[in-house]
Amino acid sequence: MGGKTAEEIHIGKVRIALETAVDWLRDYTDAENNKTRSSPYAYPAYDDYERDNNLPNQLTDADLLAPVLLNVGLSIRAFYGLQRIKPALNEGLASSHLQHPLADLDDLQIAATVRPLYGVLDDSQNRPRGVKATTLSKILHRKAPQCLVLHDKWVRACYVGDQAPVPRAKKRSWADYMTAITTAIANDIRDQPSEFAQLDAATDTPGRLSQVRLLDILAWKSQGNPSLAAY
Repeated sequence: MGGKTAEEIHIGKVRIALETAVDWLRDYTDAENNKTRSSPYAYPAYDDYERDNNLPNQLTDADLLAPVLLNVGLSIRAFYGLQRIKPALNEGLASSHLQHPLADLDDLQIAATVRPLYGVLDDSQNRPRGVKATTLSKILHRKAPQCLVLHDKWVRACYVGDQAPVPRAKKRSWADYMTAITTAIANDIRDQPSEFAQLDAATDTPGRLSQVRLLDILAWKSQGNPSLAAY
């Protein structure tokens, strides 16, 4: 994969014209328009959900429902399963690393933070049925939005595969997979401070969304399309 130009931003293997990325974020974060448009975006519904009751190191039952606001369904069985593993997740959320922006953590700190949270999905006896990394990430992100990444098929499309930072693997634990994804996302944020500053300035309220969330919006909007750069 070739190097990016000064007028684009890379999200994994996807390169997006910076002007396009700015337009996407300006539209996505138009809060007043989202409240009335026929096909609204999840901002600010997801990002402000339970804002006044959002304890960073403790999951509540209300937190378990947050994925619905990012169009991820949750069965009753999955809800009960998530209730069962809340103690393990809360233990992981106690990590002091979560108090820092993702770009400030090194690879070892990222692994120490991510593995305990996603290791619950590798426990064949206790993992909640119907819950994978996408659902869990949308629960956890709100607890440390500056540090814990979001995941879905479009993040995977940007970060996994040929020419992408994370190689495909026939067999890989969820803990290993999410550590690799998080490390790759941290590298992208760390390597593009000026671009992320411009993205933040394009939102309806600069400073309101973390760099991690801004990147996730771009991954979702790009749908993993590698040909969005302007030439």
